[in-house]
Amino acid sequence: MRAAACLTVLALALALAGCGGDDPPPATERADGKIERFTVRGQPAVLIRPTQRTPKVVVYTHGSGENVENIFRDPKKEPIFNALLNAGYAVATTDAHGDNWGSPASERDQLALVTALRERDLRDVYVLALSMGGFNGLQLLDDVPVRAWAGIFPACDLRSVYDLGLYPGQIRTAYDRAGRRLGDAIARRSPVDFEPPADGLPMRFWASPDDRVIPKRENTDRCAALARERGARVEVTTTTGDHGDPSNYDAAGVLRLFESAQDD
Repeated sequence: MRAAACLTVLALALALAGCGGDDPPPATERADGKIERFTVRGQPAVLIRPTQRTPKVVVYTHGSGENVENIFRDPKKEPIFNALLNAGYAVATTDAHGDNWGSPASERDQLALVTALRERDLRDVYVLALSMGGFNGLQLLDDVPVRAWAGIFPACDLRSVYDLGLYPGQIRTAYDRAGRRLGDAIARRSPVDFEPPADGLPMRFWASPDDRVIPKRENTDRCAALARERGARVEVTTTTGDHGDPSNYDAAGVLRLFESAQDD
């Protein structure tokens, strides 16, 4: 199947993901590619390859409410995926135990996905993390030589999210804990610990101070500062509006970030 056809049909379905906004960004050129569905650690996964052979792959770590069946239905993200495919990047994602909030199981799922991608000769790994996916996206830095990292209003401080009261049920289910044991798990990810794989890792965050779902100060600002302390080359782009605002979905900016890693 052609990736363009898949993206077009799914976009028309308009089944938006749980962490999305209301208005799509301007359309970009459709991309051709090949779609492969497979399973890693019992979790559904999808790989979209560009038409040309490539070692480059973007691992997309998804937000709350997203899965491999609806990720490509969001018209806000479609320009980003098309831009990446047109530039010669494959795109891969896994369900990673659904609304996982950085659980140990989901961390293992993401590492298994990277292993499966390496077996398919996709060894140059880039990360695109959205909202809840910030946890998994940052966790990958500990074990994978990521070339560049992009975060769209990424979550990295579980206490700040839990205390808002929007996702307590999801978080309890993800960690299968309650009471003090849940508190201990939350504390270990407030913020999540991560170590950039090399000095000068290009990282860019997009987030709004008006985000009422993933607070910018406790998440983007805090983890961007930690990344700088640990040697990453970090840029923070301040966007506007609430969670999912279209200003966060910067296809050209994501592509420039990833291309900058190849210029180093």
